[in-house]
Amino acid sequence: MSRKDLAPSGNSLDDARQFLQSAGVDGWLTRDYRYTNPVFEAALGRRLESITRPVWLWIPSNGEPQLLAHGVDQGHFPADLPEIVTYNNRDQMIAGLSIMIGNSSKVAMEYSPLYELPRVGRVDAGTIELIRSLGPEIVSSGDVIQYSTERWTPEQLQSHFFAVQALDRIVMQTFKYIGENIRWALTEHDIAEHIRGKFDRAGLEWDDGPNVSFNEHSSDPHYDPKPGEAAVIRREGWLLIDLWARKKSESPDQRNISADITWTAKLGEAPTAKQLEVFGAVTDARDAAFELLENRVLEGDNPQGWEIDRAAREVIDKAGYGEYFVHRLGHSLGHEVHSNGVNLDNWETHDTRTVINGIGVTIEPGIYLPEFGVRSEIDVYLGEDGPEITGDRQTEIVQIETS
Repeated sequence: MSRKDLAPSGNSLDDARQFLQSAGVDGWLTRDYRYTNPVFEAALGRRLESITRPVWLWIPSNGEPQLLAHGVDQGHFPADLPEIVTYNNRDQMIAGLSIMIGNSSKVAMEYSPLYELPRVGRVDAGTIELIRSLGPEIVSSGDVIQYSTERWTPEQLQSHFFAVQALDRIVMQTFKYIGENIRWALTEHDIAEHIRGKFDRAGLEWDDGPNVSFNEHSSDPHYDPKPGEAAVIRREGWLLIDLWARKKSESPDQRNISADITWTAKLGEAPTAKQLEVFGAVTDARDAAFELLENRVLEGDNPQGWEIDRAAREVIDKAGYGEYFVHRLGHSLGHEVHSNGVNLDNWETHDTRTVINGIGVTIEPGIYLPEFGVRSEIDVYLGEDGPEITGDRQTEIVQIETS
């Protein structure tokens, strides 16, 4: 794709056709059954309600998109969708698919060879077998998904800035709140509830979280404080807060972009030498990953997701903490906080998708020792002028006074 192609049109179907033409793929066939494939919804650009049978969306590289749906569901489709062809039984469904695909020799589907990319591999083997029986070669839709559904429009970019600025403000307000109220024996869950209240008042919505973890609980990358089980935050200790949310939508079809950040703080005495060392290794890894991304993008050679993970992991390995970095470096950032574009991953998977301009990702290396964990997470948007860190970047451990 050339530089002029960077901006999304705002219509995922048009963007998909543009990508398919450039990639030499005849079409993209995406299918949903009882809301098991969120990619279908993203490609269509809206959620369909009360659909009870398999529904197929065919996006040809040349030609108009079509839907294939069961006759009992036909009355539930809005009027402004692509042409709808109906079927009433299995034979009619297969015949309809055959007609739609036609003489296509190469068709993209939510298929990942050897299940390398779970986020892409949404379609079962039987469905792949069915479409192959109609003649075409099946290729992965991972790249067309990213190009057509994960690049941010200008409006979405502004919604992300709204969210990340709110999160930056809320995390610092929360650290201050903890210090001022430490005598009340607040638990991790109490603080999570406090943050959720701030989200609501700031005009944010969220699906789950946040992660508030004290001392050894911060060694669990996905710790979730529960009532009755959460630790009391004491005057002395280590605190990690991971929080994510997006601007509240004004309509069901509005897809505002999430923000996702993680900060760490020390309560009471100054950080120990070990805490400073681990924090330094994590932030050095974070910055090395961003530097690689920035340099490669500005050179016109956008890296693949696995390469950025490797750059950060090498820093942590060199610092002697490689065995404690137990997750991928970062994930695709979209309407869902973990979205369907490229992940920065050479650990859980080997993500060979290119980090293309127009998308957002997180960079969040972590070191998780038994006694405490450190993660530093930033959000990055790849604009036409290169990658940009959209929020604040933590450079020092936050000190929470508790005297």
